[in-house]
Amino acid sequence: MSISNAHPPSPNYRIRRRKNHLRLLADFAFIGIVYVFSSLFFGRELKQLDILVVGGLVLAWYFSSKVSKLYQDFRMAAFIEELLPLFLTLFVQFVTLSISLFLLNNHFYARSFTVVYTVSLTIVIGLKMYVIRQIMNRWHIKGTNQKSVVVVGDFASVHEFIDLVQQRPHYGYKIVGARVHDFVKNDKVVLKETLNFLQSTSINEVDELVIALQKFSEIYVAGLIEWADKQGVLVKFTPGFFQFNASRYSFELFGQYPLVTVRSTLLDLNYWQGIKRAFDVVFSVCFLLLIASWLFPIIALAIKINSKGPVFFIQGRWGQKGKIIKVWKFRTMYHGASTVKKEGGFSQTTSNDPRVTLVGQFLRKTNLDELPQFINVFLGSMSVVGPRPHATKHSEETLPLIDNYMIRHRVKPGITGWAQVNGYRGETHEIGLMRKRVEYDIWYIENWSLLLDIQVVFKTVYNMVKGDPQAY
Repeated sequence: MSISNAHPPSPNYRIRRRKNHLRLLADFAFIGIVYVFSSLFFGRELKQLDILVVGGLVLAWYFSSKVSKLYQDFRMAAFIEELLPLFLTLFVQFVTLSISLFLLNNHFYARSFTVVYTVSLTIVIGLKMYVIRQIMNRWHIKGTNQKSVVVVGDFASVHEFIDLVQQRPHYGYKIVGARVHDFVKNDKVVLKETLNFLQSTSINEVDELVIALQKFSEIYVAGLIEWADKQGVLVKFTPGFFQFNASRYSFELFGQYPLVTVRSTLLDLNYWQGIKRAFDVVFSVCFLLLIASWLFPIIALAIKINSKGPVFFIQGRWGQKGKIIKVWKFRTMYHGASTVKKEGGFSQTTSNDPRVTLVGQFLRKTNLDELPQFINVFLGSMSVVGPRPHATKHSEETLPLIDNYMIRHRVKPGITGWAQVNGYRGETHEIGLMRKRVEYDIWYIENWSLLLDIQVVFKTVYNMVKGDPQAY
């Protein structure tokens, strides 16, 4: 097929370009409005030089938004991911305004003015982005501003992709053509049949070609990419390595060598690790100062009155990367009670366990026995939210039974976790229950966000108040 068959950009593509231009112009207008508002707030007299300052801020916004990719398509991303490029762009605004006022020798409320301008612009642009996102989601659901997609590949993968599009209409994708093939045939034959199908499709209205495969076929994929390049159609595909048991991947270049990271998560990045650690430190300090300072002595006194022995029970458990950490708990069993079965295996706590004291039953039922682990969080061996750490013996017995068990140890263990708030906590006498717990832990790791941590915390508090039948 010759290059002369290339088609012009689709109407949807031109609409999206115009939409992005309007978004950019609107933000330019907001920059001027917020600048004037901030000046009036401090009683600053607007002069002709302020026009140059606003012009500099507009230029800084234009170039920094290009670098941060502020106006790319975020229809399939969470709102927090859409905000991240905004923060970078706003930081450039802060620096630009600070330098401008310094060069102009304008010290009239300079620092306060810069802060108010940046905060006000953050609120205005952030609200604008949220409103636009909600409007676009409604339009997508109604069939407006959708991306037209042709999907080809094997039967299972194509139907899975179509089901996903139907289940999430707010993504704004419309299937305008689909073709499945039996890859038992020769790859060249399959490629020829697919190209014939695409040739008969009204390609002028197609934005993307999705190649959905469970197993990679070099001849098939290379041929379709060559055809799509000549047509100017964007290609997305799921190559063979996506058949592994993971839901998130990331791509990067090592020099000129492309690398794919399986089970890529935000917590692989130092930036997000720092955010999660900051949340843990602030949360644990607030808890230890405001609640533990008066609650811990009361619980300690109750434990000492109810039974002899120490107040705390410190147990070795598997932490991040399988390293042994010392986990703090309030003692809930009689001092000296064994955690080893007669036959030598680990003895989990069961309902009406005779080893548990009367106070211990209450502490376990209300999850208060776990609260000393905020000490672990503060010291850095645990997180507020994460996969629950298992006793060393328990982990050693479970490891050979579940293939992906160690994935849950890629992050720090937590006082509470996604599996726990979804009912998978306490005794796991069946291997199936443990597999489900591991599945929930892996889902948490692959889909982590700060908002998810906050959601888990609220659900944990709700379960504590409501009562959990699995808590014993």
